[in-house]
Amino acid sequence: MNLGEKVRFIRKSNDLNQKEFALRVGVSQGTLSDIERGVCLPSCETISALRIKFNCDLNWLLDEEGTDSSSTQTTITNEELKLLDSIRSLPPREKEELLEIIHIKLRKNKYPNTD
Repeated sequence: MNLGEKVRFIRKSNDLNQKEFALRVGVSQGTLSDIERGVCLPSCETISALRIKFNCDLNWLLDEEGTDSSSTQTTITNEELKLLDSIRSLPPREKEELLEIIHIKLRKNKYPNTD
């Protein structure tokens, strides 16, 4: 998979159209189309945006031989991004409470019959 195909894979994995994805990574829709088709390469800023906003593994993204996306690349779905935005908007104390709830839920799922 080449770099353009990987960018397309990230976009589609997040259920975004070109316009939405281009807006998130800071390029025009035309530039994104060119990147996905292999006409041009993304700038360093675009690669950085992919890494930050979509939690892309740079080794996978930049390695032309890296075709196994399941083992080295993690994408964040739209739902996860919305959840993260919601959490970030909470006051610090509520974030702490939410984290405690998450830990309780995780322990409960790990050891379901300990109640």
